[in-house]
Amino acid sequence: MLRTLLILALCVAPTAAQAQSREPVKLGLIDIYSGGFAFIADSIRTGFQIAVDEANAAGGLNGRPFQLVTADMGNSVEKAVTEGRRMILEEKIKFVTVGIHSGAAVAVGNLGKEHKVLINGGFATTKRLTGEAGHDYVARANLSTVEIGRVMAEHLKSRSDIKRVSVISPDYEYGQHFAADFIAGLKTARPDIAIVRQEWPKLGATDFGPHVTALQSQPTDLVVAGMFGADLVNFLRSAKDFGLFSDKTQFMVHGLDLAKMGALKDSLPPNTMGTVWYPFYAIDSAKSKAFAAEVEKRMKTYATGSTTVGYVAGKMLTEAIRKAGTDDVEKAIKALGTVQFEGPTGPTKVRSCDNMALYNFYVGTVKRDPSLPDGIGMGDVKAVNTESVARSCADVKKARSGG
Repeated sequence: MLRTLLILALCVAPTAAQAQSREPVKLGLIDIYSGGFAFIADSIRTGFQIAVDEANAAGGLNGRPFQLVTADMGNSVEKAVTEGRRMILEEKIKFVTVGIHSGAAVAVGNLGKEHKVLINGGFATTKRLTGEAGHDYVARANLSTVEIGRVMAEHLKSRSDIKRVSVISPDYEYGQHFAADFIAGLKTARPDIAIVRQEWPKLGATDFGPHVTALQSQPTDLVVAGMFGADLVNFLRSAKDFGLFSDKTQFMVHGLDLAKMGALKDSLPPNTMGTVWYPFYAIDSAKSKAFAAEVEKRMKTYATGSTTVGYVAGKMLTEAIRKAGTDDVEKAIKALGTVQFEGPTGPTKVRSCDNMALYNFYVGTVKRDPSLPDGIGMGDVKAVNTESVARSCADVKKARSGG
C-alpha cells in the first residue's frame, strides 16, 4: 500500500522543470509614484503594462507569463538603489527598469554590472547611462540629452531673429546635461547665438520668482527650458505673473507632453516651440490609433509622451527575452541588439552597441485648436528619427573608455 502511494505521489508531483515553466518572468519597474511626478510615473507604468500584456497574449516566454513588479523610490536615489537591490537579491528579478529619474538610473545601473542583471532606463535621458557610465548590462528606452539638444538646436537653425538665448533647467543630472548638450548643439547649428544667462532651480521647486527675475535681468530673444511636470507648471505660473514672455522674448521647452498639455493651456506663451514624444493626434497609423485608444481606456485620459516611452521600455525587454527563448540575461542581452517592432510612433529598433531604442521624436510649435485634446497640442509637427541624430557608436565607445 505504501509503495502504491509513493508511486502515485511521484506521478502527480511536478518536476522542477515543470514548476519553473509556470513561474512568471518578473520585470521590475522603479519610479517616483508619489509627489509632483506621480502622473508621469503612472503613465510610464501604463505603457509598460500594455507591452507586457501584448507579450502575454502572444504566449509569454514559452508559456510563462511576464509579470510587472513596481516599487516607489520617492525622490531618493538611495531608495531607488535599495529597491533595485531588493528586487535583484530577494525577488530574483533579472530585468529592472528605472523610470523618470536620471541619477537613479545610473546608480541602479551599477547594480547591473555587479549582479549581472539588465538595467533599463525607462525614461532617463542622461547620456551617462549608456555612455560614460555605460556597460553591457544597461539599456535605454529613451533618447539622451545629446539627441534632445541636437534636435532643438537644429530647429533654431533658420530662426535668424534669435541671437540671444537664456537657459533654465533643474539642478540635477538630467538638467545639467540638458543645458550642456543643448548649448553644444547650438555651437554646431547656430554658432552666432550667444548664451546670456543660465538658471538652475532645484528639482521640485515651488517658487520660481527669483529665477524669472534673473532671466529678465538682461535682454533675451529666447528662453529655453528643460523642465517638466510640476516644475514646468510652477515656472510658467511665475513667468506669467512677472510678465517674462512678450513679443521680444519667446519660449522653447523640451518635453511638453510629459504631462497633459491642458494643464499648461492658459500659461504657455503664444508661438511656444517645443519637443514632444507622442503627438498621437498627428500620427495616422493603425498602431498609434490602437495604442492611444488602449491608453485612454486604462487611464481615462489621453496618452502622453511618457506612456509611449514606457511602452518601448516594456516592449524591448519582452521582445528580447522572447527572441532569446529564455530569461537568461546574457542571451537576452545578445538578442536585445536585434529587436525591432512597430511602436506607437512607427518603426522602432534597438542598436547593439549601447542597447538604445531608436524611434521618431517630434518638434513643433504649440497650437490651440478645439479639435485637439484639451484644445491644445503641437502644430507644424516635424518627425526626427533619433537614429539620424544619435550619439555614434564610436562616440559611445570613446566615452566609456574615458576618452
